[in-house]
Amino acid sequence: MTSEESTKADKKRERSDLEKRFLEGYAYDEGDDFDEELLELVENRQRGSVLRPILMILVIVVVSSVIYDWRDEIEYFFADSEPVEIGDTTRFSSRAAQDPDWEPPVAHNRYVSIGGMPTRVSRGGGYEFFRLVGAEIYVQRKLEIDDDEDPDRGGVVSMVPERAGPGLPIDEHRRRYEGEGRLIAFAKAPERVRGLKEHYAEHYNLRFCEDYTERQLEDFRAQQLETLLSRHRQRYEQTDKERREELGLEREPSDSEIRRYLDERPVCVDAYLVHDGQRPADQWWYVLFSALLGLFVLFTAYKLVRWFQAWLR
Repeated sequence: MTSEESTKADKKRERSDLEKRFLEGYAYDEGDDFDEELLELVENRQRGSVLRPILMILVIVVVSSVIYDWRDEIEYFFADSEPVEIGDTTRFSSRAAQDPDWEPPVAHNRYVSIGGMPTRVSRGGGYEFFRLVGAEIYVQRKLEIDDDEDPDRGGVVSMVPERAGPGLPIDEHRRRYEGEGRLIAFAKAPERVRGLKEHYAEHYNLRFCEDYTERQLEDFRAQQLETLLSRHRQRYEQTDKERREELGLEREPSDSEIRRYLDERPVCVDAYLVHDGQRPADQWWYVLFSALLGLFVLFTAYKLVRWFQAWLR
């Protein structure tokens, strides 16, 4: 080893030893023979390391937000593998008439089995969408062949039933749906469902409750009540006295008539969407990646704590 190489090696060892002693809180006095340039280098390095905890905190926040966004998928993975039987939606009204307290067993993020008659069928982006008669429950079912999307309709295109035609009995072109899948509430659905909601709101004059404030809904109810009163008064005035007595028609509708009218024509709907064929086990990769990301967050948090411990010494 030449003298020049030996000098470089000695300086490298000296710098490494100095940095180690400085980071451990070593206090030197004027009697110690330190290179001032090396001291300035270590001090600058120590000051620059403040960026490390900031970066680690940002990593923890971003990764944790990703895991939080997947919370419904992770919860669904641990749902019961046996579907909840919702039944035939066309029978909901008759069951409610028999038992006024009865409500269908629908809840957000459940694995369900459901059937009914499709209506308001649409398709786009390789999927078929339809509402089940008798309930505000929609179904998303994958098509065998992808269809082109209409950009003017948010990726949802109106579709005529395949076997529809004049003179055909209704059961010849309206196929009954029976299936299993993941049931989610529109109010808690991801942003990608917004295009579907906008399509049905525009084409079928629907209001989804989660898109309006309570004040707006109260205004809608007031407008609806005013429409009812106006129509009732008009009917009363156009009906002769004998017919009024025969029908029991009063100038103002009764409270029960008002309640029935408002129940039959709600100002908004709490709707649900069934992802046909989506089982809890299909969400396994969300759980796997969340576990890996969680371990990374814990490791980063550990390194952050170690940095603060070294900084406080």
